[in-house]
Amino acid sequence: MKKLVLSVAMATLACGAFAQKANLSKAKNALYEPADLIAAKNAIEPALTNAETKDLAETHYLAGQVYFKTVEQEDKNKMLQQPVNQALMNECVVKAIDEYLVAYDLDQKPNEKGKIKPKYQKEIERNLKSLSSKLIEVGYAAYQEKDYKSTVSIWGKYIDLPKVNSQLFGEIAKDSMYNDYRFYTINAAMLDDSQVDKGIEMMEEFKTSGHKDAETAAQWLYQTYAEKKKDDAKAVRTLKECAKIFPNSNYFTGNLINYYIKNNKANEAIAYLDDAIAQNPKDAQYYIVKGNTLVDLKKYDDAIATYNKVISDVDSKNAEAYQGLGIVYVSKASDLQAEADNIPLSQKAKYNAKKKEAKDMFQKAKEPLEKSRQINPNNKITLNLLQSVYMTLNMGAEAQEVKKAIDAIKD
Repeated sequence: MKKLVLSVAMATLACGAFAQKANLSKAKNALYEPADLIAAKNAIEPALTNAETKDLAETHYLAGQVYFKTVEQEDKNKMLQQPVNQALMNECVVKAIDEYLVAYDLDQKPNEKGKIKPKYQKEIERNLKSLSSKLIEVGYAAYQEKDYKSTVSIWGKYIDLPKVNSQLFGEIAKDSMYNDYRFYTINAAMLDDSQVDKGIEMMEEFKTSGHKDAETAAQWLYQTYAEKKKDDAKAVRTLKECAKIFPNSNYFTGNLINYYIKNNKANEAIAYLDDAIAQNPKDAQYYIVKGNTLVDLKKYDDAIATYNKVISDVDSKNAEAYQGLGIVYVSKASDLQAEADNIPLSQKAKYNAKKKEAKDMFQKAKEPLEKSRQINPNNKITLNLLQSVYMTLNMGAEAQEVKKAIDAIKD
């Protein structure tokens, strides 16, 4: 009885293996013109997971052929202005690439004699080249349909090809449009909440790419951590990293300082800027941001010293430093005026003294603002401050001239 049971089991296994290998023949026959792609698909897909056939190059090659010819059929429908199943085309482009890549690797393995004799290599290479271009096309179609999840999947496949097989797809990474598509894929991911994690992964890599849109992606990365993920630690880390990657941008340093101030961490803000200045003593921007922060904290004397440091040691023609000095004196004048307004009318002498102090501060603001204007004539912040100072100092003609200059600037 045991022998009988064993014999039945062996026969069953043999029949299963035969059936799966028969499926390869069915799929192959169904691909002959006129191809029956549904029959070919039904025959080959079970063989992809069967133990007897899943490790054969032929199995995955035939699967690649089925999906590739499905893409060709949909292309033909489009050309003939017949209905196109775009979702099927999207799916089959990706599946064809996946199956061809598996077949390609299996086809490179030594045979029983230890020799490598690829059978499908040339055709696979030719079809993969066609399919890699097709990824761009179908990804764009998905984007136009606002199917951002499919866009990320399809263009993400294109982006990953050089990593999967540099021998076959190394040229893709050298293409001038490669990094553009990395950015477009990030953009699509940001438009679909289900793709946020994928977007973060891509932005973390892209921020150091040197691409013209790398800074924009880095800004999105910070915003995603701060607003969607509510992860302050990663948001702050991103701001610190990107302030170094993009030293000419005010965005990252500015937002970092704003974060510190908003969270009552003014000392950390100043400490960060002092460290940045120590590492970049000739970078005027860090001094400017520090000065602006000190103004916000009403530490006016420290702000004046910081702006003067720029002018004396870093850049004697830095318009922002002169503007900063003007802002300090205008801010001090405004504070003094507020103090004067709170003095009782019965204390007229004290009131007049305080108003004179305020006017003296406006007088001090005049020279640095004029200097800033000489260096950068079209800065509206400087011009508006200067107009206000002139009016306060009863310099009507000068104020009118500045107003004309402001009106002449096109937004």
